[in-house]
Amino acid sequence: MAQQSLSWAEADGDILARYETIRDYSRMMQHYARAADWDRLIELQAAYVGAMQALADAEQRVTLSAGANDHKVGLIGEIRGAESEVRACLDRRMTELSRHMADSRHRQHAAQAYENQGHA
Repeated sequence: MAQQSLSWAEADGDILARYETIRDYSRMMQHYARAADWDRLIELQAAYVGAMQALADAEQRVTLSAGANDHKVGLIGEIRGAESEVRACLDRRMTELSRHMADSRHRQHAAQAYENQGHA
């Protein structure tokens, strides 16, 4: 019986460590998004996705204790908060890029109109 409890404790520790790693990745991604360091954000995203996939695989084989599950819920809340801010930063960046593209198209159309007018 004691050996089974130890196995549960080890399983709890492994799963929680995986969640903590993902939380740490999400915090780093949040930092990079706030700093508009898109290259580092994208580089880190690959590790984040890999850690999420590994967690999903590991978690299928484990039932957490009530205490570990409570800790997991807290970690998920932190992860979701960071992910939400990253998404908001990315949305702002997409809006900014769309605005730049629209401005660029407008300038291009204006230049073409001016050029066409000069040849008429």
